[in-house]
Amino acid sequence: MRPDADGRRVERALLIDADDTLWENNVYYLRCQARFQEYMASLGCDREAAAAMLDRVERETIPTMGYGPDGYIAALGVACERLLSDGHGTSVPPEVIEGARVLGELVRNMPMVVIPDVEATLAALRQSSELVLVTKGDSVVQRAKLDRSGLARYFDAVYVVAEKDAAVYRRIAAERGLHPRHTWMVGNSPKSDINPAIEAGLGAILVPHDHTWTAEVQEIERPDLVLTLERFADLLPFFGVE
Repeated sequence: MRPDADGRRVERALLIDADDTLWENNVYYLRCQARFQEYMASLGCDREAAAAMLDRVERETIPTMGYGPDGYIAALGVACERLLSDGHGTSVPPEVIEGARVLGELVRNMPMVVIPDVEATLAALRQSSELVLVTKGDSVVQRAKLDRSGLARYFDAVYVVAEKDAAVYRRIAAERGLHPRHTWMVGNSPKSDINPAIEAGLGAILVPHDHTWTAEVQEIERPDLVLTLERFADLLPFFGVE
């Protein structure tokens, strides 16, 4: 336990994921996918093939464009072109490709829906916890979502990173002077939030989300070291916070 600059008696540090932990995110990508499938079906393509192609192209796009709306919108256009050219180099009209791309505007301008009880939970946790937001993606996009959420005031620091891995968690812990025994990563993604946090020697708390992106689903390597909570608000009784 240690006092901080605000006079709080800090008992623990919580590194907290953003998308689909604090606010809804992937559900809007799923809606875009459904619209893409409908659009491609109207052009004579199989719906399941359209979904599979979009998923494949989206993952290919990440190394060069990162996570977020821009890469996803680009992937919609590329997936459309590949499906219609059918691997034979058939020319696809630009307006048809643009018709696929515009479907992604929903994720560029998605509504901000904070998950129930998140704000009250953060407010209660802040009394005795150092709260650090750790999210991956485009810094401008993620910080804008944080501002729109109204949750920024609860966090002592914000990290927007290209990827979440053990090295990133170790770096954050070192920069913040956090003791691994009193530090937990909280999030919905086994791949980005749970497994690398455990590898880094931190605690890990999984708060599952019904619409976690399939690319973030991964077998938990050390389930014996992971706490699973049904809701974000369940952090309060776990840590004995009223």
